[in-house]
Amino acid sequence: MTANNRQVGGNHYKSGGEEHWDRVRRLDLNYFQACATKYIERCYLKNNPLEDLQKAQHFIQKLIEIEKNEDSGAGQGYVNQDPDILYSQGLEKYSDVHKDISLKYEDEI
Repeated sequence: MTANNRQVGGNHYKSGGEEHWDRVRRLDLNYFQACATKYIERCYLKNNPLEDLQKAQHFIQKLIEIEKNEDSGAGQGYVNQDPDILYSQGLEKYSDVHKDISLKYEDEI
């Protein structure tokens, strides 16, 4: 059984055609965009839409803060820590650490 064929805890992600995580990957959304859109998409599929909208707002607030810091030069903005992306950018020391963590996680599954 593939991950797209099963759902853990509820059915609020099984109401549409494309799975949210597939859309996130297709659109190359970062973590904050993905979380915000997840909560927006499911808000009316659960019993408490206001809570999900507030969760989305929280992720959007954080993304705005990151973008403001990036624009002011105060920070480096959002950093995608996907091991494959880090490796492709030549950041092998970070990639090696993340791959070690990923391998340990995969062994547990």
